[in-house]
Amino acid sequence: IETDPDVMLAFKLTNETFRRTGDHPTKPKDKWRLFQIVFLVTQIPGIAALKTPTPADLAEREMVDIIYFPTGGGKTEAYLGVLVFHCFFDRLRGKTAGVTAWLRFPLRLLTLQQTQRMADVIGIAELVRREQSDSHLSKNVAGFAVGYFVGESSSPNILRPNSDKAEDQVAWSKANDPGERDKWKRVITCPSCRTPTVRVDLDEPGVRLVHRCTNANCAFPDGRIPIYIVDNEIYRYLPSVIVGTIDKLAGLGNQRKFSLILGAVTGICSKHGYFNGKCCQDECKDEKQWQKGRVPNGLTGPTLFAQDELHLLREGLGTFDSHYETFIQELLKEMAQEGPLKIIASSATIEAFERQVEHLYGRQRAQARVFPGVGPSLEQTFYAQTRDYAQRLFLGIIPHNKTIFNTILELLEYFHTEIQILNSLPASTTNPYGGQLQPGSDDWKKLIDPYLTSLTYFLAKNDLSSIRTDVESHVNSNLENEGYNALNLAELTGSTLTSDVARILEKVEQPNQPDTPDAILATSMVSHGVDVDRFNAMIFYGMPRQNAEYIQASSRVGRSHVGLVLMCLHPVRERDQSHYNYFVKFHQFLGQLVEPVAINRWSKFSIERTLPGLFMGVLLQLLANNSGEANPNRFYMIDTIKKKISTGEITSNQFVPLLKEAYRVTQPTSPAEQFFNDEIEQRISQFLDQIIGASPQNTFVSEALYPQPMRSLRDVDEAIDIELDDTGSRWASK
Repeated sequence: IETDPDVMLAFKLTNETFRRTGDHPTKPKDKWRLFQIVFLVTQIPGIAALKTPTPADLAEREMVDIIYFPTGGGKTEAYLGVLVFHCFFDRLRGKTAGVTAWLRFPLRLLTLQQTQRMADVIGIAELVRREQSDSHLSKNVAGFAVGYFVGESSSPNILRPNSDKAEDQVAWSKANDPGERDKWKRVITCPSCRTPTVRVDLDEPGVRLVHRCTNANCAFPDGRIPIYIVDNEIYRYLPSVIVGTIDKLAGLGNQRKFSLILGAVTGICSKHGYFNGKCCQDECKDEKQWQKGRVPNGLTGPTLFAQDELHLLREGLGTFDSHYETFIQELLKEMAQEGPLKIIASSATIEAFERQVEHLYGRQRAQARVFPGVGPSLEQTFYAQTRDYAQRLFLGIIPHNKTIFNTILELLEYFHTEIQILNSLPASTTNPYGGQLQPGSDDWKKLIDPYLTSLTYFLAKNDLSSIRTDVESHVNSNLENEGYNALNLAELTGSTLTSDVARILEKVEQPNQPDTPDAILATSMVSHGVDVDRFNAMIFYGMPRQNAEYIQASSRVGRSHVGLVLMCLHPVRERDQSHYNYFVKFHQFLGQLVEPVAINRWSKFSIERTLPGLFMGVLLQLLANNSGEANPNRFYMIDTIKKKISTGEITSNQFVPLLKEAYRVTQPTSPAEQFFNDEIEQRISQFLDQIIGASPQNTFVSEALYPQPMRSLRDVDEAIDIELDDTGSRWASK
């Protein structure tokens, strides 16, 4: 920091960005927590190595740094600081455009919540950048922006104005309807104005969905908030930070334009942004707008990956992801990336992290580090200490002579009856607990408000649906008969639409209103990343299967007020009975009972599923983009690839060496590695034969491969087609 003026300026601007971000009307933050600023400083040498590489600093980039801190401790701000510093430093060292960092989440809900936080920080960083006089920050450089990279269920992958396809026409119709396109709103509050004055507009000539602040005094030019929510816009404009789900890595084998994110840009369309070979908007045919060969100075692919909730990359998802992780590292090397890809991660529950890093990222166990380290004394480290008051109160309940189902219904009824009584006490009433606050006063209302919405956690969706039915029919009628308000219910599950999730969270984050949900019924999707200060009462429908899940889920409450956790244990399950018998002792040692992450990159089944996608990744990301052809999209087409294989333009030697590097089997030393090595050679030959012998009905290369490339890292099994017979058709038509 002291010796490099660019590092010094980037550090100062990062602090200025967070000073302004912390100047918040409801959640002010005026300083770093110690571990946050220390983590930022420890990452600077590895980032600075991109400008002045030294062997020691390049070795630092090989390290995988994991922020290990309790939930609610500020892990997100720690890695956000690194991301913002990296963005400023990239501009100062001469990278005028392109993606700096990719922040990945295992779950859609995590991405949704963190997008607002990322937009706040990067939006303020963009305003800070605009104020600078340094030419590296202000002249002929792209601004900072966020890309929301999740998938079709959350926002459209592409908008095509004049397409004949029904799905494109539906998407374009929604984009032209102000009410419909507002459902795609991913930033609720303007990062500059801090007001919910954001609407989604359609920039029809540029084919863009624009988040616009309607405040007349907004600091953003024309009120345009720097965020892109359409996949194709992310390819066209390359925002400095991408926020997305881990599943989007599967796009390497399905979408040629993915290479733009990795820095493979060959020109700029004056109307639609960056491209490789041809404009990313299919309807753009005017080549006069295509400025081929015009590439921004210093443009490269991302040099930083940040992985949130690392412990969720386990089992099948973790194994499939591990192959794509090492593949993208090799792709970046092929595209002349500067130095090794830096990886940082975070988790509040992790065990045996060295093994997970080895399997997930292909790095050595010695290249895995946890920050901060263990302290010298019990209950205290250099960065944190145990509070002398409870953050959460845990109450263990096991039903007798009744089912857990009826017990949950009674708990909901009792809790909301009591909380409604406390909330409606008249001002003349004495404090029922002998405290200082006067019932009915503003301070009393503020104390009760964080407990008005309960959160009930279910291990199975079936139990949730049954409880909802009985609450609506039985519990609500009991409450109304007793003179209380019926409960307004809401669900947060994997099947809840993204727009509904955003709407529900927006409501519960605000002080209680007549339409605020009284009870949230949720599954495991809320166990990570749901940071709502008004969640402070939680009921568990049985003990979660893993201790890490229990820690994460129960941490949804008690973030800013003392949380109440009612653990209703299943009376007929021996494991739940054991937890009840040793309830206090179990919670004393809860942090030490976290299970190691189950992941094995050498699973024999896994290469069968991932290799087709990585084969297509080499074809689309490297061979197509390096071909020099006017239309690289021809590499999707099976007739083109058949001819190239027949003429010898495409051979297995263009795939096998790179894929062996990606799978880390160039020099196999174990039976598993030897198996993968042999499978790669054998299956690549099979894929080329499958393409040559493909049916005339096949149009695309991917259709000829068996199994077909994964479209999601959660595609564990090959999909099968289901045809209805006459009886089934009659049933479906009802």
